[in-house]
Amino acid sequence: MGKNETMHIVSCADDHYARHLGGMFASLLMNMDKTRDAKLYVIDGGITAENKDKLEQTAMSFGTPLEFLEVDADQYKHAVESSHITKAAYYRISIPDLIKDESVKRMIYIDCDAIVMEDISVLWDLDISPAIVAAVEDAGQHERLKKMNISDTAKYFNSGIMIIDFEPWRKQNISEKVIDFINENSSEDFLVFHDQDALNAILYDQWHELHPRWNAQTHIIMNEKTPPELIDRIRYRETRAEPAIVHFCGSDKPWNTGTSHPYRDHYFRYMSFTKWNTIDRPAMNQ
Repeated sequence: MGKNETMHIVSCADDHYARHLGGMFASLLMNMDKTRDAKLYVIDGGITAENKDKLEQTAMSFGTPLEFLEVDADQYKHAVESSHITKAAYYRISIPDLIKDESVKRMIYIDCDAIVMEDISVLWDLDISPAIVAAVEDAGQHERLKKMNISDTAKYFNSGIMIIDFEPWRKQNISEKVIDFINENSSEDFLVFHDQDALNAILYDQWHELHPRWNAQTHIIMNEKTPPELIDRIRYRETRAEPAIVHFCGSDKPWNTGTSHPYRDHYFRYMSFTKWNTIDRPAMNQ
């Protein structure tokens, strides 16, 4: 990717998560190379006009434009939901289909429950070909691909942070294939990790692996999982020492009461640069 081109960053939220998305955007823009240009996109999962205005004000306080994207929700009418995963989580599957500007060749997707600690242009400038997406291996060691009878050996990625190259995605009709997979397997017993399972089922052999620093999942930060390979154990130590993107996946989120996540204070610092800067801090575990 050229250093003079605009970087395109997209996320998705419903109204409940809009404020946390504001914090993610603030962290990204505060740590970005100031000589680079970016445009932000939000896939609208039901955000109120008031919170949309706050997101736009937050982005514009850094001089960065923001565009809201609308998804045809009927495509996901058979998508499995759970207590903490709504249909909005699936909308990332439609990203390449929502962008009509043909000059946009790539996007970086970042979950709204994350904070970006380093310059995102490092990811933007990566050449990931011939892969379609780049991501970090999921730290949960779930063996989902094996359980879905997809592959016994392929790695399974976490879909919370992805580089998506549009040309090969569109050429291979990836959105359609993933949605078809969801419709054919619309059971919570099968799609345990929802859109992430479906994305992996289609892209299991077409993704480029990033260092886990770029998706420092809670299992890694809290030292809850020990990968079997020495190289991965080394990378986990490097991630805990210097995470580039902290992903508050799971229930240990900084805004929840009783959390002990070590990057909790970082989250509240970035929130202070948003239009939701009066958020009260919940009690911590003692």
